[in-house]
Amino acid sequence: MSLYGRIIGVEGDGDKIPVHGFMATLAEYARGRLTGAQAQTIVNALSGSALSSSEVTEAQTLLATFTGTATAKLARAVEVDNVLMLAEHHAPGYSTPAEVATRLGV
Repeated sequence: MSLYGRIIGVEGDGDKIPVHGFMATLAEYARGRLTGAQAQTIVNALSGSALSSSEVTEAQTLLATFTGTATAKLARAVEVDNVLMLAEHHAPGYSTPAEVATRLGV
C-alpha cells in the first residue's frame, strides 16, 4: 500500500483517504495542535483503516517539506493541497502514486 495510492483511490491500495480531511490533519499537526499519534488516529478514522508503517513514513516525509517562514509553509500547504486535489480526480500527470510523489517532490 502507499499513502498516495490511498489518497488517489487506487484499487488494492486500501481504504481511500479523503484529501480534505488529510490536509486539515496535516495542517493541525504542523501548527502543533495535534501530536503525531492524534493525527494518525484521525486519518485512520477518516479512511476506516490504519496507516501502514510505510504510509506513516510517507506522511512524515511529506510533512518534513513544510519548512521555512510561516509564508513559505503556507505556500507549501497550498501546493500540496492543489496536487492532491488533482490526484484525487485522476488528472493527467497526477493519476498514479509515483506521479503524485514526483509532483510533490518527495
